[in-house]
Amino acid sequence: MEIEIIAKAWGDQEELLDTEISRVNDNQFIMTSDSAGLADKEQLFGIIPSPGESLSFRRKRLMDRTARRPPYTWYWLQERLDDLLEGEYVISRNLAERSLTIYILLTKQEHLEFIASYVLEIIPANMIVNVILRYNTYGILGEVTTHRALGQYKHATIPVQPL
Repeated sequence: MEIEIIAKAWGDQEELLDTEISRVNDNQFIMTSDSAGLADKEQLFGIIPSPGESLSFRRKRLMDRTARRPPYTWYWLQERLDDLLEGEYVISRNLAERSLTIYILLTKQEHLEFIASYVLEIIPANMIVNVILRYNTYGILGEVTTHRALGQYKHATIPVQPL
């Protein structure tokens, strides 16, 4: 009887140990880390995640931070924004005025602050950078040109122009 109790207690401890070893192994790598593992890595880079950010976005941000190497090109920036915003943005540049404008769709508005600080880190200091939310406008809605026509839509049914 005594041996059975000792064996059961040891078995429970062994299972807990196996679980913890598995978690530690997973947290060695960004793509398999859990929330606590990502938080440790974010702390190394001075990243403070916003509430509600998905683990997927946090992983992408960390992967980008570890892979970042100058020189940064226009195409490199577009690839990074494609990865981080999943294509839900519009970017334009005016070389004569040395300006760069990034419009982020409302579906990715939680990433606005991060993208603004991210772009400011990699864009040369002599450029003007604007990161703006892209709202639906009458131009996007197409045939809707009056308030009466707009009245037929509910918030969830307003058509969004694909990028």
